[in-house]
Amino acid sequence: MRFLAFFLAAALASFLGAAAAQAPPITVSTNNTPLDRKALQEISVEAFRRVGLEFRLISLPSERSLLSANNGEVDGEGLRVAGLAAQYPNLVQVPERYIGISFVAFARDPSIRVDKGWESLRSHSVAFITGWKMFEANATVARVVNRVEKPEQLFRMLEGGRIDLALYTRADGVALARSLGLADVHPLAPSLRDVDMYLYLHRRHEALVPRLAQALRDMKADGSYDRILGSLKAD
Repeated sequence: MRFLAFFLAAALASFLGAAAAQAPPITVSTNNTPLDRKALQEISVEAFRRVGLEFRLISLPSERSLLSANNGEVDGEGLRVAGLAAQYPNLVQVPERYIGISFVAFARDPSIRVDKGWESLRSHSVAFITGWKMFEANATVARVVNRVEKPEQLFRMLEGGRIDLALYTRADGVALARSLGLADVHPLAPSLRDVDMYLYLHRRHEALVPRLAQALRDMKADGSYDRILGSLKAD
C-alpha cells in the first residue's frame, strides 16, 4: 500500500512537471514598488508551481500594465486593490489576498495633519504616480494634483518644495527616501488607507482562478507563505 501511494505521488509530480514544461508560462505585468514586486514574484512562483504552471513577471508603466492585461496582451496584472473588474471587465480577481500595504503621505513638514484621511489633502499640493487607482479615486480632492511616472520624481518634487505631500506606500517610500539621502522626508501617520492587494488574470484564464486561490490558501496553511515574506524582510 505504501509503495502504491508513493508511486501515485511520484506519477502525479511527474505529470505536473511535464504539463508545466509543455504549457507556456503565465506572464503577469506589474508596476508595483520594489518590495511589493518581490512579494508578487516569490509568492506567485510557488503558487503557480503548485498548479503546474510557470510564472513570469514583466514591468510596464502603471496604466499601460492594466490596459495590456485587460486587452489580453499579457495573462494578468498585479498587485492591485480589489474591485478593478468594474473598470477593466476582462480582468478576473484572484480572491485570495496576496499582501497588505499602507498608502501614506510623505512630507518634509511633520506638523501636517492627515488624521481626517483623504479630506486632509484638501489644502495641500500632492503628487502620485499615474495609474495608481487608489490615489486617482481619492486624492484628487487636493488643492493641486500632480501625476508623475516614477517614484523618484515624487520625492524630488517634495524635497524641492514643489509639493507638500508625496503619496506612496509606506515601506517602499521609507526605503526610497533613505536611498536618495532625504533624511528630512518622513511618512505621516495615520496612513491614508490600509488595503489588501490582489492578483488579476485575464478572463481566458478564469478556470485557473479558483485553483490559484486554493494554492495561496494552502501556502498560508502550511507556513510557506510566511516563510517567503519573512525571507523578503530579511533581504
